[in-house]
Amino acid sequence: MKKGQLQIQESIFVVFIFFVILMVAMIVFYQLESRNIKGIKEEHDENLFYYLVSYVPSMPELQCSVIGVGDECIDLSKARAFSFMNDDYYREIFGHRKIILEVNEDIVLYNWEPSIYSGERKITSPVSVYDPNQNKYLVGVLEVYMYEE
Repeated sequence: MKKGQLQIQESIFVVFIFFVILMVAMIVFYQLESRNIKGIKEEHDENLFYYLVSYVPSMPELQCSVIGVGDECIDLSKARAFSFMNDDYYREIFGHRKIILEVNEDIVLYNWEPSIYSGERKITSPVSVYDPNQNKYLVGVLEVYMYEE
């Protein structure tokens, strides 16, 4: 074998090893970034889960109001009407969750359960509820369930 052929073979071998090392580095980088993105998504879902406890009572669809001025309570008649809503708009906001208002009865405000889930988490919060039929305020409990997939 001539010296020139040997150098060409060595160069090809070095380039091959370089590309193998590059491919392994890219696979490792992809795996690390994939785990990082999954962790960020889980953290975002967790924050949204806790945010819903304060967001739901302040929604204009549920909030008490007198002549257009909002109050920090849930209107019981609005909550009953809202429980019959089935809109894709709320699926984008709430996702796979269940929201229940307990006063004297359980009012399921929202429920979109995934077909398969491994468990569920629940957070509760006391809320002020106004009953316009009796013209009085009640203490209710807002329960938010998150399905773990």
